[in-house]
Amino acid sequence: MAGTSKVPPEFGQAAFQRAGVQRQEVSDIVVTHTCASDSGIFREWNHESRRKAGGVVFFYKLVPGGECEMLDRNQQTANSMKFLTQQALVLAMMATFSQAADFRIWTSSKGTSIEAQLLKYRDGVVKLVTKDPKEISLKVTDLSLADRQYLIEYAEAAGDVIFQGTPSIPELSYRKPKDFLTKLKERLTFDGNSVLSFDLYETKHFVFAVGKGVRVTGIAETAEACWHGMAFQHFEFRENWGETRQLIVIPSESEQYAELGKYQVALLEKTGRDKYAAKVKLTWDKVAATGVTVPAESVEKLKLKEQAAVFNIKDAKRFRRKFDSFQTHVICGRLFGTQVGGVSSVSGVGYFSLSTGHAYYKEIQLTKKTETNLISADYGGDVATKSGFEDGSAWPRLLKKLVKKGKVKPGLLKTLAIQSPAAVTPENLVTMYSLSCYMQSTQKRIAAYAKLARLINTSDQIPDPTELVKIFGFDSIGDFEKDWIAFVVSKDFK
Repeated sequence: MAGTSKVPPEFGQAAFQRAGVQRQEVSDIVVTHTCASDSGIFREWNHESRRKAGGVVFFYKLVPGGECEMLDRNQQTANSMKFLTQQALVLAMMATFSQAADFRIWTSSKGTSIEAQLLKYRDGVVKLVTKDPKEISLKVTDLSLADRQYLIEYAEAAGDVIFQGTPSIPELSYRKPKDFLTKLKERLTFDGNSVLSFDLYETKHFVFAVGKGVRVTGIAETAEACWHGMAFQHFEFRENWGETRQLIVIPSESEQYAELGKYQVALLEKTGRDKYAAKVKLTWDKVAATGVTVPAESVEKLKLKEQAAVFNIKDAKRFRRKFDSFQTHVICGRLFGTQVGGVSSVSGVGYFSLSTGHAYYKEIQLTKKTETNLISADYGGDVATKSGFEDGSAWPRLLKKLVKKGKVKPGLLKTLAIQSPAAVTPENLVTMYSLSCYMQSTQKRIAAYAKLARLINTSDQIPDPTELVKIFGFDSIGDFEKDWIAFVVSKDFK
């Protein structure tokens, strides 16, 4: 049971106090922690073990680099500690160091998740302990990229551990629990309007407000699978998401959807956002998905995010299907916004291109086609629909031909410079999609992409293109573009 692990940053005096550690003693190479555990596991100590009534004493050895190592059984005996069984040692480590490596959700490449604490990482094998307690051993290559990043930062795993294995599609391996969708007793009503009264269904991370006759089995599974995919690849996504849930509103009738638009416009006007209110009014009946502000009382009561997604789809049967193309696009776009910080908080050129490209990438990866158009609207009242190539299942093949013929040349600067649907053409929209495909095409690139998203979130801005390419291992924009173009014309872009 001897093992070495890096102590995470949260392992401080406060953590000792929460774990019940009463005293820390340092003598030569022995660090002794005395805690007030009264579990009854350890009752008898000889006089050399610094016995404390109702307490437990553990010995740790200091090793170079500021780490600490639990002494093995023979060493414990040499220090006059009573022989410990493996089970008792696991329990003891949990009792004393419950905050040393926090309990967190670990996810396998097969789609299963478990809440456990890191016990040890060595030679490509991760040992976890659950709250039961039960010890579990997993190969590091079976863990999510987010888990591997945790091991790199907190357990001194080699940096290349995140590159091992082949890229998976975690959304497709998601396994829904048997009771993953539940109908709530209460209803949600917007602004006391009886027309805007909805039935409520919930999953772990989403709440669905639906009109009469709408069944959400498909979209609920899509939402949770896409959430799982983001948590699988992005280390801090769970933290960024927080404890609140995303509300998705699905009106069943045109009247209900129209009333919801009036509610949103009135709310915007009331808060002085007249220009935005006018734009919402102009486009409300023309879009298939938009957003709405959740009533404050529902935000608090149901623990919801303040902004909800709203679908304007007349065929209710589409919500019964898992991975409907358009629904997948909308949900993945919102999840990406959660990870990087959202359009209102991120500055710098490139947010529109990166977020739009990501949504199309996930839509096509998971559904094999795209059915999504963009709406361009200006304050003068002009509304236009923008899209990529007409055949939504053939974007890679068609772009590949254009690039090979020299009719389209992907460029990073001009792609990132696209800042709204108004500037979109079929060619540059598909190029945005190809950029996201390229950035997530290998384990190494996925790790760099996750690093980019993390940087955007912490800095609230898109990095300069010269810095962005360095994240992917290139010294110049030109070298990055050459590699990107080589990917586009290769068989890997499909």
